[in-house]
Amino acid sequence: MRSRVLFPLCLTGLLLACASGPRSSPETGLSDSGPVQPCTSGAPAGSEGGTVVDITASSDGKVHFSSKTVQVRAGQAVTFVSQVQQDRCIGVSNSALLKDGSQNPLPVPACQSASWTLRGGDEPGTNTQWWSCPTSDCSKCTQPQQGITETINGTLEVTGRGED
Repeated sequence: MRSRVLFPLCLTGLLLACASGPRSSPETGLSDSGPVQPCTSGAPAGSEGGTVVDITASSDGKVHFSSKTVQVRAGQAVTFVSQVQQDRCIGVSNSALLKDGSQNPLPVPACQSASWTLRGGDEPGTNTQWWSCPTSDCSKCTQPQQGITETINGTLEVTGRGED
């Protein structure tokens, strides 16, 4: 009688453990629900005349950015090129740096690319934080200071004046 009771409890425990899936540890800095897979086809090319940030998957299945400090001249574009099968949103804390009409947060679909264009008249030396979260619904992403702690953070730096 006792073994009949224990077996269903053990089985239920195993199913719950399997259903919960892998969990990211606090040091990963990601809220990704599981390993991120690279794109199966070739990744899209970045835009010309700006800065390209590649979004890649490492051997441990986590998202990496080719640079967390993005230096770009005013008036130029920052293009995020996704080489992973996961939608992401990239936000910048100071949206006044972006040209009118630029989306913030910026949706970057899986295996595609998306760009911000900076205003042409920004002064050099301006720094602002950018951040990332794994979702296709950018309305669910807010700045890390507003509650999302599991993000990838970076710095966007304006290095010189652009053409007006």
